[in-house]
Amino acid sequence: MIPVEPVLPVDDVQGDVLAGFRKPHQTFLFLKTVDAAAAKRSLGDLVPLISSLRDVAAFNAAFRSARSRRGEAAGLVATWVGIAFTATGLTRLTNLNDVGRFADRSFKLGLARRSAFLGDPVVATDDGHPSGWLFGGTTTLVDAVVLVASESPDALATREAECAALLAPGYEIVWRERCDAIADRPGHEHFGFRDGISHPGVRGRLDETTFLTPREIEIDESDPVTLLFARRGQPLVWPGQFVLGLPRQRASATDPAPLPPLPVFPHWARHGSLVVIRRLRQDVDTLRRFLEESAGELAVRPGFAGITPDRLAALLVGRWPSGAPLVRSPRADDELLGAARGPANAFGYLNARPPLPVVPGVSPDDFPPALPDPGGALCPHGGHIRKMNPRDQPGASDSLTHLILRRGIPFDHGPGDRGLMFVCYQASLRQGFEFLSTIWANTRSQPLAEPGGMDLLIGRRGSSLSGRTRSLVLVGSNGERATLTTTLDWVVPTGGGYFFAPSLTALRDVLSR
Repeated sequence: MIPVEPVLPVDDVQGDVLAGFRKPHQTFLFLKTVDAAAAKRSLGDLVPLISSLRDVAAFNAAFRSARSRRGEAAGLVATWVGIAFTATGLTRLTNLNDVGRFADRSFKLGLARRSAFLGDPVVATDDGHPSGWLFGGTTTLVDAVVLVASESPDALATREAECAALLAPGYEIVWRERCDAIADRPGHEHFGFRDGISHPGVRGRLDETTFLTPREIEIDESDPVTLLFARRGQPLVWPGQFVLGLPRQRASATDPAPLPPLPVFPHWARHGSLVVIRRLRQDVDTLRRFLEESAGELAVRPGFAGITPDRLAALLVGRWPSGAPLVRSPRADDELLGAARGPANAFGYLNARPPLPVVPGVSPDDFPPALPDPGGALCPHGGHIRKMNPRDQPGASDSLTHLILRRGIPFDHGPGDRGLMFVCYQASLRQGFEFLSTIWANTRSQPLAEPGGMDLLIGRRGSSLSGRTRSLVLVGSNGERATLTTTLDWVVPTGGGYFFAPSLTALRDVLSR
């Protein structure tokens, strides 16, 4: 049976949560409360500038249409604003009892207090420890963050100044982070890989006739799999996975029916979302040296003869720099495949099924099919994308309940300070970001029940009997296994926080009154 997807609260959910701002220029303003009463008045003045799901989704649809017709969308400009609060920031605007009603204990503790659990350094003098963070750390607490985003740097600066002026009576800006897409490699991060390729499709409608996530799969009720995807490789997920008070995703990947909303949160938190922000410095030279040294050591072994640093980097990620997955293009990068939104995600690791039927007008998938890779010879079990989304692997039947909506963007303040502002939305930190970070990325035997190593790209080990050593198992062309080990960190947290992005109703009727 085709599931009935409800009309979403498009005028209540903030626009970045479900639709995504998707702007090449963004500024994050991290705030500290200086006067609670004045802060509420400041928020009342700011509320009219906060962007809704309706507005952002409509613009994104117009942008997609223009790009489809003309090959580009020059001239289309919109400037968006979003806001979110830490637990302490909400307490200053409401009360401790209200904030205590959030079921998510991690949110109430805050990112700095959960840092060691995530695998961040536990020694205060180590790089990446919360005591040295630029914001959100043990000595640099923040209460709120305002995000301003635009296609136009000038429009961004104007709206940012407007927001800062409105907030000034009640808040102090303690950190400002300017982020921009990499000019000559838009869509890529500083390690050189295309980012933001794989996103779940959010179920729900903008109105009675329009889905939030465009549909490209031809529905065939005799084939239940066609009910589970928006496009090839993009599973559909109920919005309660990301927004409180909406229907939730079942653990079963084959049952399209939803679960009831999460029940435990203050009444005004309905239609809000929990947000993770991590300022992650990327030490490109450290990673490059590791890749060069490791490739040189591996190349003398028969199963890894001829391996290059670039090939080894692709094994760590599970994709080539273009975004082409290794299981569909195992020998070399394929930029056309990497740029193909559906085919770049249409693969599994155990089974290759025929391509799903698509609606008229959608380009066919003419690329080589994905090759079965149960042993991890093509994409290591510890490869980043295999860790974060195990797809059809055993033990991954509940993977849809751990998906998050990612909204990262690079920052670059010179060779010693460039990286990624990682942002993600979910209804549960423990089942979303924290699960992915600790249970899958940081564990040698997860999500598979066999040792495959950690996610060397983002995995972390703050303190253990083996120190900070991390390892990854590679399988050579002859079945030979090799284990890469390192104590180096090439992704270092330098700031962040756990936030809550409230609905526009909550902003207007509770937090600013």
